[in-house]
Amino acid sequence: MLTFVVLFSLFSVCSGFGDRYVAAEAIQQSIFGGGSSASSASDAIQFEEPVAMMVYSDDHRSGTRKGKKAKSSHARKKGGRIGYPIQVEALVSEPEEKVKYSFEELKVMDLQDAPKQRGKFYTPEPHANLPIVESCQAVECHLNLVVIMDSSGSVGFHDYQLELSFVKTLLEIMAVKAADAGVKVCTGIVSYSSQVTVEVDPCCENSICTIVDQFNQDRMSYRSGSTNTAGALKVARQMLQGPASYKKVALLITDGKSNTGGSPVHFATQMRDEDGVDIVALGVTPFVNEAELKGISGMEFVTAIDVFDEFHELATILLEANYLGSETELAHSFEEICSIDSSTFRSQCDRSDTQEDEEEEEEEEEEEDNCVWGSWSNCVRKGSKGCFQYRTCKMDGGTSKKDKRACTCSDRNANFLSSLRSQTQSRHRNRY
Repeated sequence: MLTFVVLFSLFSVCSGFGDRYVAAEAIQQSIFGGGSSASSASDAIQFEEPVAMMVYSDDHRSGTRKGKKAKSSHARKKGGRIGYPIQVEALVSEPEEKVKYSFEELKVMDLQDAPKQRGKFYTPEPHANLPIVESCQAVECHLNLVVIMDSSGSVGFHDYQLELSFVKTLLEIMAVKAADAGVKVCTGIVSYSSQVTVEVDPCCENSICTIVDQFNQDRMSYRSGSTNTAGALKVARQMLQGPASYKKVALLITDGKSNTGGSPVHFATQMRDEDGVDIVALGVTPFVNEAELKGISGMEFVTAIDVFDEFHELATILLEANYLGSETELAHSFEEICSIDSSTFRSQCDRSDTQEDEEEEEEEEEEEDNCVWGSWSNCVRKGSKGCFQYRTCKMDGGTSKKDKRACTCSDRNANFLSSLRSQTQSRHRNRY
């Protein structure tokens, strides 16, 4: 089972323009599986092929693909990367064993073969006061994505709205890509400050259309407080372990260092070592703890954008990297997809149909097949409830199950004992 976590925490390291492209490539590789796996600044973000169901402008519909060629040419003039050069040390080659499935690869994988959780499911300690998210291994998806959003006091209401806007655009991009490739995405969302809140449960299998509608209706509330990054990761890990999936990705967006709930580094290391999690860290404002973010990701660098206002530019780069046109064109394509989506958003979902329950049902069916049922009893009236017959099933010499069915009583009193009692009373009256 391949597992990925991408942690967003926007940190200013070098020039803002370069950082956006490094951040965009980290997101592109982790979620969509595209990108260059670049080891130097001379390698550019690889552009995806046009999405078939995308509502493109005239330039994008044309066979010449002028928009893409122009950008590629511009990238070559600017040191190999689209727009502006970046520092060489900002990118490090990924280990060869860390294969990041692209949507093209995921679409040919059978959902029924999606890997289940190996080992024990993680549950937070009772004293942590964190939400408990139960597993749902019967839910199967190609990609399980959990977005973790920092709403602490240092973020502020205005910047939190920019954060929400970026996540909304990212989800729309993913919806179009997933619909085009036929990839099933299970999406979860966590917001956190001092407390951690599950906004969207991936086990509920909500469509991205209904999730984005929660953004449009201002359902994602801003909750000020401290920065409990460790707690947010603990809740996200439960959600990532919930459904069966080929690929697991978590996106953490934070503006600073954690200051409550303990250090997240040790727990993040467990996620990487025990769950095979690949963590990419990104950050905003010059006040983040760079060492902490590197400890979370296990990487030697921290990708960055300067401020929350640069989320718009980051979203634009991702649109270009996936060849999805402008934001207006993306909105039209997303609206077209959602026009045929009749599902409704669910904040709570039934987990009874888990793999364990299915196995128990199979065992019960096997027992019933090996069971020897006796004959039905006489039809007996049970007061005002009606008349019933009964039978028992015996296994290995003992009674295993009992069964009953409704029936029609055969005499006036519909009950043998009642009839016998009437006859006795009649003989008693005749005697006197």
